[in-house]
Amino acid sequence: MTAIECMSVSPDLRKSHCGFTLVEIAIAIFIITILLGSILVPLTTQVEQRQVSETQKMLEDIKEALIGHAIAKGHLPCPDRTTPGGGGANDTANDGVEDFAAGVCYVGAVAGNVPWATLGLGAMDPWGNRFRYKVTPAYAQRSPIVLNLTTATTLTVHSISAGPLLTAPGDGAVAVIFSHGKNGFGAMNSQTNAARPAPTSADELDNSAGGTGYTSRAITQVGSTAGEFDDIVVWLGKYTLYNRMVAAGKLP
Repeated sequence: MTAIECMSVSPDLRKSHCGFTLVEIAIAIFIITILLGSILVPLTTQVEQRQVSETQKMLEDIKEALIGHAIAKGHLPCPDRTTPGGGGANDTANDGVEDFAAGVCYVGAVAGNVPWATLGLGAMDPWGNRFRYKVTPAYAQRSPIVLNLTTATTLTVHSISAGPLLTAPGDGAVAVIFSHGKNGFGAMNSQTNAARPAPTSADELDNSAGGTGYTSRAITQVGSTAGEFDDIVVWLGKYTLYNRMVAAGKLP
């Protein structure tokens, strides 16, 4: 029967001679939609988990590169500044090269981008943003080099904002490196150097402020009682650095 003929016959005859009814087609589409949704949600979760794992691996690679730099040079690199400087050889913002003058990091520039070009690494995280880096100034000083077994650290990492320390007593962080995660709050776009929106949670604000206290904890979503948090944070402890430099014969 033609479509016009099907519309003119009784519902029972239409069902037996005209195939699926509109209601049946609608039900079928609804079921297919549910099935596709059940497949796509886990796939989205898998993609996000893979991005987090990739970021953690990249941060560990950065930490190893920092250690390698300290072994080769006797000090850690300075950050790449995020705001315009003088434009000199060692004073250009967002070029991936560490910025320093007179043997020390620029005042106010001990927090900034990971100096990816100096370290020979990639320039961005899986979400297209710069990796961030904060260093204890004395550990990046090069003229004269003051890094030794008694050099004090100034950085701490907490499990929540101003909460319990994750850095072991006496083994403070000499450097902190992190990604601002999927939401990118507080980050800088690696293509445009434009600032992303500021964080709203206290823990993410810790990491975007460029101060001496940082937070590393489990990822939580919008609406969580703990506040939204998806920063991925890695730090270099002073004894980890000391042990590697001693093993390489760079410290007594």
